[in-house]
Amino acid sequence: MAPSSTRFLILLAAASLLASFARADLQYDFYNTSCPGVETLVRDALNATFAADSTIRSGLLRFHFHDCFVRGCDASIMLQSHNGTAEKDANPNLTLRGYEVIEAIKAKVEAACPLVVSCADIMAMAARDAVYFSEGPDYQVETGRRDGNVSMMEEALSDLPPADGNVTVLTKFFAVKNLTMKDLVVLSGAHTLGVSHCPSFSHRVYNYTGVGDEDPSMEAEYGQSLNATCGGLDNVATVVPLDAVTTEKFDLGYYQSVYAGKGLLQSDDALRHDSLTGAYVGVMNNASSLDTFFADFIVSMINMGRIGARTGTDGEIRETCGIYVD
Repeated sequence: MAPSSTRFLILLAAASLLASFARADLQYDFYNTSCPGVETLVRDALNATFAADSTIRSGLLRFHFHDCFVRGCDASIMLQSHNGTAEKDANPNLTLRGYEVIEAIKAKVEAACPLVVSCADIMAMAARDAVYFSEGPDYQVETGRRDGNVSMMEEALSDLPPADGNVTVLTKFFAVKNLTMKDLVVLSGAHTLGVSHCPSFSHRVYNYTGVGDEDPSMEAEYGQSLNATCGGLDNVATVVPLDAVTTEKFDLGYYQSVYAGKGLLQSDDALRHDSLTGAYVGVMNNASSLDTFFADFIVSMINMGRIGARTGTDGEIRETCGIYVD
């Protein structure tokens, strides 16, 4: 599962370059003194988890993304509300997976280093390891985040990029988080892992313009396959892989799917219709571009991991991640 020696050297060089640009309040090896070996502890625990359920890898990657885009990477997605008004209660988050995994790892970390390592940092490590154990790149994670103590459903509804957005809309959502159009198209590559429930894309198959038609930009046989799989607009139970080429391997299959008109979500398909993001999709359609994608993905994941980071005395270190806030 480890990268080839050539690929490893490329990724190591990219990580080393990034280290020189790291934010002063986040740093590599933040826990070297306060909780030595914590990243190995997290990785070992996840290795066992993934052996039992490989599908949770994509869930943890998506989990980190949904957390970072609302109030920053502060584990506020883990917080609970008796009134059903927390981030996790928002419709885009109802299919998230990973709560129990993060909580179980947090318990192991607490046993080793009480009240030292944040839930937010564990989530960042878990996302990185989900990629690594899916044959993707390995990279250092900046740590030193602290946990937030506010979680509001309305912020999740307003801040998460829409699944049916075009590039203009999506770029605005990313720009608010200090992420670029390149970050958008690169982080979209995370859809090489995971699935989507039929209602997230079924309008493209059954009612694209409101008259019972199909999105004409979708590859015909792919559209027929989705039609047969979902069987209607509201089939919540059925899921479809986001990557039509390889479903559990972190590779270029997503871009190959999008390039061929098999982007599942409207936001996926939109990438090939914009001149700038479409050019990136075209380059990534070539198997020789894997190392480039890996290096780009490392940069964009670190950029995303810096969104709204709470450090120093801002925020808290929670003993458990999923506490109630009302």
